[in-house]
Amino acid sequence: MLRLLLPALLFLLLPGVPAAAQAPDAYLTQIPDPKRLGESYVSNPDHVLDAGTVADLNATLQALDQSGRAHIDVAVARSIGEAVPKSAATALFNRWKIGDETKDNGLLILLVMDQRRVEFETGYGLEADLPDVVCYRIQQRYMVPALRAGQTDEAVRQGVAAVIRQLSTGNMTAAGADSVPPAYWPDGTRVQVADVDVNALAAAQAAEPGIGVVIGGVVAWLAMLLLYGLLWYATTKGSPRRYLALMVLLVPVGLAIALLMSSSAALKAGLLLGLGYVAPWLYTLWYLRGVRRRQLGEWAALPRHEQYRNLQLAHQGLGFTAWAFPLPLARYWPRYRRQLQELREAPYACPHCGQPMRRLSETDEDPYLDAGQQTEEQLKSVDYDVWHCDACQHTLKLDYQNPDSDAEPCPECHYRTFRDGGRQVVQAATRYSSGWGWARKRCRHCGYETKERYTIAQLPDPSSRSSSSSSSSSSSSSSSSSSSGGSSGGGGAGSSW
Repeated sequence: MLRLLLPALLFLLLPGVPAAAQAPDAYLTQIPDPKRLGESYVSNPDHVLDAGTVADLNATLQALDQSGRAHIDVAVARSIGEAVPKSAATALFNRWKIGDETKDNGLLILLVMDQRRVEFETGYGLEADLPDVVCYRIQQRYMVPALRAGQTDEAVRQGVAAVIRQLSTGNMTAAGADSVPPAYWPDGTRVQVADVDVNALAAAQAAEPGIGVVIGGVVAWLAMLLLYGLLWYATTKGSPRRYLALMVLLVPVGLAIALLMSSSAALKAGLLLGLGYVAPWLYTLWYLRGVRRRQLGEWAALPRHEQYRNLQLAHQGLGFTAWAFPLPLARYWPRYRRQLQELREAPYACPHCGQPMRRLSETDEDPYLDAGQQTEEQLKSVDYDVWHCDACQHTLKLDYQNPDSDAEPCPECHYRTFRDGGRQVVQAATRYSSGWGWARKRCRHCGYETKERYTIAQLPDPSSRSSSSSSSSSSSSSSSSSSSGGSSGGGGAGSSW
């Protein structure tokens, strides 16, 4: 029995267990909204900042708020649990509605002490004045050195001051001696200007990572993945997909390694260009060259009708490469279209008498098509060519399927006339229960239909929405702060110390 009770007692006595059991978003209630603290702009629930620092910041930020230029809230917390600081900053910003509703001129400065992270979250209206790179530079120059030295109050003071200078003058750097950001010796004491070479200190602190190159790399990476996704879609029939899969996996890994390992901006730009543009260009040329070899090889023995179909399927979805790689493919696509035209429009010799056959017009070919084939043409799922021999009256009928059509072969009549028939609501959703209906597919030729049940989500309760809006309006009306409806624009930056 003692062996069973001992773990339970240890569980109750361990100080870290209750914190681990907290909800992931518990910080939303543990960090109070400054507006509810009596015209305050600083949320300091764990008393990390000194009372004097909080009072000075509130006075400074209130003057800035009343000027209408911006509304800045500062939040300092010892811990937010396992939450990500960037996500927490966005959630707190939108929960507190920082900034004027029409200007969206809010900024949240969040410090998470146990994760050693500072985050800036900006509203849409401040993104032009405080772009991400400027937020990052303010953190690196005015906050991170002090935070590393354990000077949290100084870091917040300097960060707020730099933001106000940026908003007021368009330049974060102060005039005179204050243009050099504060620095600290390893023991935590502040470095005096007379102790060091001012120019060397400013140059050292101005050296920051090439965040623009990193952002450009991420954009190029996403664009490259999109390109490979389109190539994957275009080459799913009869192509060596394993090589493409290998490129999709290896190229992003190589790109990430290049961004992390290389210190030269020029080298990074070259790697981005090589992996993000040249690699897919070379793959496209390799793939089209393979299509050309198959066209001159195994496909050459097939009837023209099948050659046309294979060639069309091999190029499906690749039309974007005409503008993605205009120079190397400037002659390829016109030649491809001429090949399709020749394969389809060149006269056929009559298999009976050997005389050239004549292709009928769309109107003249209708008597030779049955009702299902005419429906396929109306739906543009299949286009038929009818060739007629005037000498012996023999006809040749060829079908050209549209690979981009959403029509499928009907399970009943087998024509490509089976399409989405819309949704039929059987029971509408209410505020108290979900609804349901039928998702239908119907053949436009024979009328064959299938039904698949789907669920309609329950309607939201408008009373909860109105009550929440009324409560938020009442809370905002109790304060003269301009923070009355701002929303995060997703901008800002974060730094670790």
